[in-house]
Amino acid sequence: MSVGIIFVCVVVCSLHITYAEVSKRNQFVYPGPIKDIDISKYLTVNKPDSCDGLTYCSVKPNDYPQERFNKMYEGKILEPMFQPIALQVDDRQGDPAMINNCETNVTFGPLYTVLSQSGEWRTVIQAPEKNFLQAARLETCKEADTPCFLKYKSPPNLRATCRQQYNTMEFLVDDNKGGTEKIHADLPICCSCHYKTKD
Repeated sequence: MSVGIIFVCVVVCSLHITYAEVSKRNQFVYPGPIKDIDISKYLTVNKPDSCDGLTYCSVKPNDYPQERFNKMYEGKILEPMFQPIALQVDDRQGDPAMINNCETNVTFGPLYTVLSQSGEWRTVIQAPEKNFLQAARLETCKEADTPCFLKYKSPPNLRATCRQQYNTMEFLVDDNKGGTEKIHADLPICCSCHYKTKD
């Protein structure tokens, strides 16, 4: 019986040594250091300089692939897609006399490039001739961090300032492989008054 136990121990030890040698030989060895590849160079988007500092661009770039996008949607959408329209509505924030003094610029129209939440500029697909248009209503502060609620006395340790507010929106963008993909981008939707402690 002791011979059987010794035999089993020898077999187990030899299998363990053999497995360790085989796994050492089968490892992949890559020459040189491994580099992180910056994928942004493959997703280059030509955005106009006028859009610097923004998360969107409503200016159509010179190299915008309009023909390709029109072909992509040729005969696919027979009826115009629903798009929200900009309407002037009454103030829904309450009494107009209680204005917060945060002046804004409101625009409505198609966007051609957006900054994705991962930090890359992406080309938004627009094919208005083929009934596919991605438009957005944007509202930006004329001057952020300026005082607001000037008609009212603030508590001594607080000050009210205008702050840009953003909302996440989904867009269909070019995937640079001849197809499309959905991404999320943060766009300015309003300018609101916030209280913060004085420095």
